[in-house]
Amino acid sequence: MNWKINNNSKYKKLLDNAKEEKRAAIHSFHRYYGKLIPAIPNSFIKAFTNEGDLIGDLFSGSGTVAVESKRLNRDFVGCEINPLSHLISVVKTTSYDIELLNSMNNEIEAKLYDVQYRKKIKIGKVPYCVNIDHWFKPEVQDDLMYIKAIIDEVISNNVQKDFIMYKNFYYCVISAIIRNVSNADPATVFPGISKRIRRLEKEGKIHKDAIKTFMNALKKRTKYFEIYGNSNSNINIINENSVTADLNKYKGKVSLFVTNPPYISSVRYIETMKLEMYWLEYIKNSDEYGELAKVMLGNDKVTKKECSTLTKTKYDEINKIIDEINEKSSKDAYIVAKYFNDMEQIIIKMNTLLKENGKVVVKISDSNVKKTKVETGKFLSLIAENHGFKLNTVFLDKINENSRSLTTARNTYSDIILNDHIIIWDKVGDTNV
Repeated sequence: MNWKINNNSKYKKLLDNAKEEKRAAIHSFHRYYGKLIPAIPNSFIKAFTNEGDLIGDLFSGSGTVAVESKRLNRDFVGCEINPLSHLISVVKTTSYDIELLNSMNNEIEAKLYDVQYRKKIKIGKVPYCVNIDHWFKPEVQDDLMYIKAIIDEVISNNVQKDFIMYKNFYYCVISAIIRNVSNADPATVFPGISKRIRRLEKEGKIHKDAIKTFMNALKKRTKYFEIYGNSNSNINIINENSVTADLNKYKGKVSLFVTNPPYISSVRYIETMKLEMYWLEYIKNSDEYGELAKVMLGNDKVTKKECSTLTKTKYDEINKIIDEINEKSSKDAYIVAKYFNDMEQIIIKMNTLLKENGKVVVKISDSNVKKTKVETGKFLSLIAENHGFKLNTVFLDKINENSRSLTTARNTYSDIILNDHIIIWDKVGDTNV
């Protein structure tokens, strides 16, 4: 494998030009740290595929690749194991009846501000959330439950067949405002009550109005879809583990994969959205949080028993790094080995699903585990070449600040990352299983 950074690549110039274009507002539907910038799928979908082709992403996240596929009249198939991420991606790629949305929005607004109506409607129990009174003022808790009750009632009165589809939309709007109406500082990546927030609150400069915040967010996001428009694209995003998901019906049909695999120790992504997941009841207790974190690729939720025996890969170059890390921490060595073994299964699956001469575009960063550099992109390319791929090119792309911030709080796994690797693989044969 000829691993050589080529920052003069024509594809880098293509991506840089795409960054100059205005991104679609729909990408801003929900806060999502570490997401793929739209310019990456946009530029490579245009470069490598035609309208009607099938695009794939086995780490769909908040649906950036799916949205760009739909905007460019391509079909899409993807996987996302995080239920909230899956919700966001599904909502952003669904075509809604705008007239119906606006009608229901008006009804919701009228009922939310009807004091007498609030006395009549039955409000459900506040969902489980660790230290909920720490994170949410009592009046905010009440308002959020009132909003949910009104939404359920209004949708029931207006929609029969597509109840879940519209409920997903409205609940996703609720999720989008959770951090803003909580006591957490919305400017931080991980939920926390900063000194700045405590000071502003003490000075009486902060007032959390959940109903007003929700209505403003609702009207804004409805307009996103008015601009976004509809498409005949077939979008299928599966809420399953990408390693084990059954995608056999797409075998040999995908023209291009564009993907941003998680960094080693992907549990960090869950931490950024835990308040939202509690309120939408994707997590109903602390055990469920731990179980979800455990099934995420690259996670650090491993037992002593699991890492008591050193796991290896098929590749001497990777194993050398694992041995080096193992001298400092058997747990971290296990995490790194499992990450590459899981990613090998992903690479095999992508090869199987790709058409002949299909391509894969990967955005990934190196990691630093126990002060040992892990050249993630290089190692993934090494694995890929063992499974029917050839390295086309690799170049550096300056990472956006939101993505970079995800790596600063747990430097066991990474230094502050300034650049990503953008890697292109060409399918040249079948996978070598």
